[in-house]
Amino acid sequence: MNWRAYILLLISTVLVVVACYESPDVVVHKPGVYKGVRDPLLVKQRSAKQQEILRDRVMLIQAER
Repeated sequence: MNWRAYILLLISTVLVVVACYESPDVVVHKPGVYKGVRDPLLVKQRSAKQQEILRDRVMLIQAER
């Protein structure tokens, strides 16, 4: 093998190793329980006016199908 093949092999190996890296700071939460910061849209979603707006949006999209 010539030097170009070695360089190509080295670059390929580095790319494979870097692409397979997994960050160790991953946090796994229990399913079904939201652990994030407060969501302001949840409060807004409870109002009847917002529910009507969302329902109208869905009907507009579904009517086109």
